[in-house]
Amino acid sequence: MSIDAVFIEGKRKYIFCSDEHGLRVLSSVFEHVKKEKLAYEWYHLSTKTWPFLEDFLRKQKMGTFLYVVLPYSELHIVQTMAARIGFSSDESQFIGYGEKWISVFCCRCHELNRAEEQLTELTCIQCELKLEVSDHYSELHHAFLGYPATS
Repeated sequence: MSIDAVFIEGKRKYIFCSDEHGLRVLSSVFEHVKKEKLAYEWYHLSTKTWPFLEDFLRKQKMGTFLYVVLPYSELHIVQTMAARIGFSSDESQFIGYGEKWISVFCCRCHELNRAEEQLTELTCIQCELKLEVSDHYSELHHAFLGYPATS
């Protein structure tokens, strides 16, 4: 992983949200928070705790800083949830790891296709149209738009 967690000073409380791998990624920031005796909570994400995450985040007060480390395949779920609750980009850090995939929205059949991040063309899994992956990102579909390939 190329991105490291960075300690942000002056927050009322720190929330660390991760799976087992994230424990290692956040360890230096976590140790700093403990050493400074700052308020914190660790929310360990597992199949048992996922359903309660949104309620947990909604109960946090202003001034809370959120650190999240998850596989790229799950990171977007928490990013969307946190934004909906009211965590801004100044109040959170999101770090992904593992294989990075993107979603590509087919302009013909509206199917979402999964593709490797660096892929520029693919064939739609539903209608078999050859798509060119654009740099236009749809917030509505959480996907890059795929247009008919010209080649």
